[in-house]
Amino acid sequence: MTYRFLADVAIADIAFEAQSPTLQGLFESCALALTDIMVDPKSVRPTKSKEFEVASETTDTLLYDFLTELIISKDVDSLLFGSYEISMGEDGRSLRALARGEPIDRDRHVLRNDVKAVTMHMFGVKHDGDRWLATVVLDI
Repeated sequence: MTYRFLADVAIADIAFEAQSPTLQGLFESCALALTDIMVDPKSVRPTKSKEFEVASETTDTLLYDFLTELIISKDVDSLLFGSYEISMGEDGRSLRALARGEPIDRDRHVLRNDVKAVTMHMFGVKHDGDRWLATVVLDI
């Protein structure tokens, strides 16, 4: 599982690419990249767990919806997550995720960017030979 940030794609956005040999690993990498954009993941302790169940019409929209759920959890519940365990449905259009993290602590967390939303600009998931790839642009 890996990801890398794409510089100079947009000024008010942050873009990244993620890849993994498995679809599950791809979703975990994307969730970790989202975390890394918002906060230093090393500063997030696993004191709370939250389960997510997401289903969508396509694998692309499933990733979009899952990342959006993580952003909503940050905005509504003030929760940041540092680790993810994801189980994918066989069709690649549903998932169950267990995210571990804690409430935002502005005195202790090294906050980076306030992600507002996942955008559709350049967004996509594809299977290329022996790996899964995703490109994600986030509005900050």
